[in-house]
Amino acid sequence: MKTEHQGEEAKHQGFRARTVTIEAFARKYRLGAEETQRLEDQFGPAAGEVELLQAARRNGMPED
Repeated sequence: MKTEHQGEEAKHQGFRARTVTIEAFARKYRLGAEETQRLEDQFGPAAGEVELLQAARRNGMPED
């Protein structure tokens, strides 16, 4: 059972706390095989979406 504090903490984490697979992230942002592999090598099979966005943008992914 969640305490009030845990519920509040989860609200503040929001988007940053969402973990996605590298494969799903690559599909969503239409990344090539090379960038997908680079992210997987760096983070493993899953990571936080914000961290993946930051890493992909540093490597040249357009910001839309």
